[in-house]
Amino acid sequence: MKSNASPAPTWLGIDLVKNRWIFPLLGALTTLIGGAAYAFSVFVRPLEAEFGWTRAETVAAFSTAMFVFGILMFVGGYFVDKYGPKIVFFVGAAFLATSQILSAQIDTVVELVLTFGVVGGIGLGLTYTAATVAVSSRWFPDKKGTAIGFAVLGFGLGAAVAGPVWTASIAAIGWRETYMWTGAVFAIGLFIIGTVLRFPPADWHFVPGRGWEPMDDATAAAARGKNEVAINPNDLTFAEAARTPQMWLTGAMFFLSIFGGLMAVSQLAAFARDAQPTGIGMAAAAAGLVVMTMAIFNGAGRPTWGAISDIIGIRNAYMIVICLMIAAMLTLSIAATPTVMFVAAGLTGFAFGGILALNPILTTAFFGSTYVARIYGLVYLIGFGGGGFFGPMVGGMVRTQTGSYDMAFLSAAATATVALVLAFFLVPKSGQEHLKRPGAAPAPRTDVAA
Repeated sequence: MKSNASPAPTWLGIDLVKNRWIFPLLGALTTLIGGAAYAFSVFVRPLEAEFGWTRAETVAAFSTAMFVFGILMFVGGYFVDKYGPKIVFFVGAAFLATSQILSAQIDTVVELVLTFGVVGGIGLGLTYTAATVAVSSRWFPDKKGTAIGFAVLGFGLGAAVAGPVWTASIAAIGWRETYMWTGAVFAIGLFIIGTVLRFPPADWHFVPGRGWEPMDDATAAAARGKNEVAINPNDLTFAEAARTPQMWLTGAMFFLSIFGGLMAVSQLAAFARDAQPTGIGMAAAAAGLVVMTMAIFNGAGRPTWGAISDIIGIRNAYMIVICLMIAAMLTLSIAATPTVMFVAAGLTGFAFGGILALNPILTTAFFGSTYVARIYGLVYLIGFGGGGFFGPMVGGMVRTQTGSYDMAFLSAAATATVALVLAFFLVPKSGQEHLKRPGAAPAPRTDVAA
């Protein structure tokens, strides 16, 4: 019987249902642009040289950006869950492109904190929450780990591209002009992505083994709402999730495991370039390669760990990746040669990417995908926002006060160890993660294979 459900969405003649891998690709491209923020460390020494700022003052902008990023993940998640991703994405794109152009005009730490930190953080949070976890988890109920991991891989690779490009650009035309051109590129790329981005139609459903299909007329009419956002009755609402210990402990585990990675991301190039014994004493070009190494492994870690979680389960994958982060922080604490520095950068990137891929997968496993944008937004605010604020600040302050990063990296290894203990007790075995809605009878799930 012919259904009166909405037609399959298209873009430039492309059937987006049959080609649903476009949506993780859009996430990857969005995070590739946003991930350029992780190459902030290549601006650190030029800014310090021009303005005479301390390391703690310089990285304050990055810390602010990561914290605001987390706040806007949460705030933006509410609007994504309610209205869909497109409008949220376009607002975020405007903020992100504008932040780069405004950063080219700064002359004080406060101005950089406001432009790169606040305006840029708003843009990062809104574009990320609109283009990644919520979209991919809806389009891929059968392969959430792989799809989400692929969607967020760009946040690692963005620094691999931006790091050497910005290093060369700063040397050729200066850091101000580099920021200006970056803003223009961001504006064009994000506008194109935003025209494609959307959720699956609310009056379609996923049939295991067959894929997305239009609902029959009666079901389609009931499913269609003014916002055209589909709802799974098994999934916990934000209010229900907030009353569970799992949401808050997942955020705490995220914070403890990512703290050191964010410390390293914000200052790796500066650490590599600082003269011994404070740093490694590498040339600018070599330090740029260190950043690129970490970024490549960061990007590779996201789809890799997402796919691994689909195979061995989120519990096993999460515990392994935290062990890698502990090893990475310990290696950074003893790094004294370029060879060890490259090894540490690769380890840090691979673990960092894994943590960023596995946390949204774990959140979706616990609470479902219907309200995941807002739920994961709060988890992200606690984990990445908190880690992004305190990690770089602690690293910069320790380096300023002691002349070395050693104690900072050792403290990061300790916090990751606490996260490992939490993961052991918090994350259940594969297939047992999804929490039951309070007072609700179990409803048959249609978004997972039997």
